[in-house]
Amino acid sequence: MYIKFTYWMDEKNFKDIRKELEKKDIFPAAAKKTVCLPLSSKIPFGYIPPTAWSKFDLCRRQLSWYFASKFAGQYLLIAEKPLTQFGLDLLPETTIKKAKFRPKHLPDNETIKRLAEKEGFKHYCPPEFLDIGSMDEKMKDRWMKIMGVRGITYDEVFVEQCANHANFIEPEYFLDTANGIAPYSIGKTSKVCSACLEFFNIIGSKYKNKYVVPCPGAVLFGGMSVNKYYFVSSSQ
Repeated sequence: MYIKFTYWMDEKNFKDIRKELEKKDIFPAAAKKTVCLPLSSKIPFGYIPPTAWSKFDLCRRQLSWYFASKFAGQYLLIAEKPLTQFGLDLLPETTIKKAKFRPKHLPDNETIKRLAEKEGFKHYCPPEFLDIGSMDEKMKDRWMKIMGVRGITYDEVFVEQCANHANFIEPEYFLDTANGIAPYSIGKTSKVCSACLEFFNIIGSKYKNKYVVPCPGAVLFGGMSVNKYYFVSSSQ
């Protein structure tokens, strides 16, 4: 069963916790390039240092959300087991599990365009994320090729990506649950961008639960299932 527990912490706490884990012969692997790598089921314990968020050129613009968030400068530890099992008194930021969920309602093209222009989204969105005009065409083509996105232009998929993030900021597509509304991804993997932002509560932390489809990078580098929803619950 796929499950991941994520923990944000400052550098000192990270070093202390890593030292405790190493005493138990657990050596977390660093995400040196792509931040979605520790989401892989093949990596039982991994971590994302602050420097990793700007290393991968294809995701640098998208991950500018990290530097604009309350987690900027922090480390993220991702584990297949809760740290409480190792005597560490720390609640996870999020718990990620595979979900048997299929949305009954998804937006049409006009609604997607409207969602992408929502004021709430633009208020929280870092300027770097919106600046696709500074990207050259070769970079756009390279991103599309590596991520395996076809049948749509980069500019068109960008609108879909904005709309998807917007739905986790001011949700219009969500489930009503006992813990409040649970927003969900409004597109397939090819239309989703930087799903790690929702997995790690950089976007959508206001909501206790959410359903997130992995982006192409999370599928390619993190081994997550294409077009499948993952249930993300917050402990905080």
